[in-house]
Amino acid sequence: MTPIKAVLFDWGETLVRIPGMIHSPERHLDCLKRLFEERGGENGGPDLRDLGVSWLSLRTAYIKACRKHMAHSATTRREHRFEDRFATTLRLLQIEPLPEMAVLSRWVDQFGELIAQDAEMVDGADEVTEQLARHVRLAIVSNYPHAPVVYATLERLGLRRHFSAVAISSELGWLKPHPEVYRTALDRIGVHAAEALFVGDDLDNDVRGPKALGMRTAWFTRTPSARPAEADVELSDLRQLTAWSNLPSEARRRA
Repeated sequence: MTPIKAVLFDWGETLVRIPGMIHSPERHLDCLKRLFEERGGENGGPDLRDLGVSWLSLRTAYIKACRKHMAHSATTRREHRFEDRFATTLRLLQIEPLPEMAVLSRWVDQFGELIAQDAEMVDGADEVTEQLARHVRLAIVSNYPHAPVVYATLERLGLRRHFSAVAISSELGWLKPHPEVYRTALDRIGVHAAEALFVGDDLDNDVRGPKALGMRTAWFTRTPSARPAEADVELSDLRQLTAWSNLPSEARRRA
């Protein structure tokens, strides 16, 4: 069997628990509420509260906007951006004209900062990535509509230094499981698919997609169940990864 030269990790819910609309919508909406309640200061320009709508109205419209864009992305495999969510939210609220793009971008950046601040590391992520980085190249491959959140969480949690490459859907335009997302990450770390292991929690995006390109796969799941044929190994704890027989022997001894 071809030796593993690189490990590619999913980001959200594999290395980092993020306040997102899929896994933790109330935490995500709480970040939006904090943005709504904040004041940007006299030089910060208009705030969300200056739109003249209530928090409940903004919340309802934002949820509808998220559902619309997430459904479209799921169908087309094209990523949308936080700016798209905000613009659609304002249209649903019949805000005319829309704020300038610079204002929308400022709100999006502030929103992203609040989300990144609320992110939590998955147990064992720091130990595993530090150990593996001594022996193989590491990369992040993530579906997320605002790339700065990914980079900010990796920096804040001390994980960024272990990764040679990061590939994020909002920068690439495509979503996993589109092959271009994985190929970009493989190219950036200089390995072939057969030399890589993909680790993640989503069966389609992190197991079936990478397996179709020839990667080995580790399915990270907190709910034990029948392991799908496309998964080479099933993990309930990331720390099990360094004990898996296909990884370097020294890494196994250190686990």
